[in-house]
Amino acid sequence: MPINCAFYLSRGAEIYYTGEQISGSLTVTVDGKKHFQLDAVSITLHGVSSVHWRESLHGPPEIEHNDSTGILENAKVDYKGTKVHISQTKKLTSGLRLQPGIFQLGDFKFQLPENLPATCSLPFGKVEYMLKAVFERRGKHNKCFQQRLVIRNSLEFNDLKPQIAETSNISLSLSRSVFVPGQNVSYETNSKDGSSKLLTRLCKKISYTCQKPSAKTKTVVQVLSESLDLINQLRLPLTAPIMSHPDLLEPIQISYYIETLNYLDPPLRLPIFVVTAAPLMYSPMESSRLCFVNMALSQSDLMKPINQDLTHNCSLEIGSLALTKHCERIKLLKGPRRKKSYVQLALRYFYKKVGP
Repeated sequence: MPINCAFYLSRGAEIYYTGEQISGSLTVTVDGKKHFQLDAVSITLHGVSSVHWRESLHGPPEIEHNDSTGILENAKVDYKGTKVHISQTKKLTSGLRLQPGIFQLGDFKFQLPENLPATCSLPFGKVEYMLKAVFERRGKHNKCFQQRLVIRNSLEFNDLKPQIAETSNISLSLSRSVFVPGQNVSYETNSKDGSSKLLTRLCKKISYTCQKPSAKTKTVVQVLSESLDLINQLRLPLTAPIMSHPDLLEPIQISYYIETLNYLDPPLRLPIFVVTAAPLMYSPMESSRLCFVNMALSQSDLMKPINQDLTHNCSLEIGSLALTKHCERIKLLKGPRRKKSYVQLALRYFYKKVGP
């Protein structure tokens, strides 16, 4: 008997910031001619971090048998780690006998803590959140449906934190160290002997920490931009993820820094902080570009009447084949053409009146 579950969230985009409330309702559609018996329906908000990578063991390759002619490889170890950040379950209803048709099973609300890590997908780990609806049936397998969510951090620094570091040969200074994705990072370096060529790099560092088979941390450093100029700006990508909270130790830690090196002395490093909101600063070292993380998807009440009760029913049943019906979003594409907005009509009116 085909059955489909739709998640109706209180906003059009399933994007939330830490500290916000997730609210919505659950609707089930029963196809066919027979009734559908349910013992209970529950919904769970689940968030977890997971890391995984493989490393070769030290020593000679393993030999399976003496006459082996295949390519011998060193044995590898899988390093894994998980951490559940939130797992809250609420029971919506119990003892239902559903006839064919569409039924609303009830409303739900979940409060997001302030200290959750943001959703991310990285080469050796990920942080993911989802809503999971479980339909319990006596004597039969439960039916499960899920809806993925995007959780972002709202991290703000009010102090611009100018910094400087120096050795006997080179120096590195930043007029500010707090940025948002898309901004230019201005720096100034100095070679005190005047003969050394300095290379300055903007780097992103990601640390993955596992528990099995033993506690271990894998660190990956990526150079985002570099320059040989003594005074310049390095571009912070618009898609750069927000840094991890400095006071929380999570399986995935994201940080950024600026380093200057001349291949003779140890590199000079200064941390920078990539957050969701940073104060403006007017300096001859940097241009006043306005870059920001779009908070309107989650914090603006102006769009609430439009986003209210929009469906996210592209959720698939876990462990089953694709549903027989297409997603509602695909159905919307097949509908009638939308009328032109009032802005378009007004522009056309003024063009006819004022134009040649």
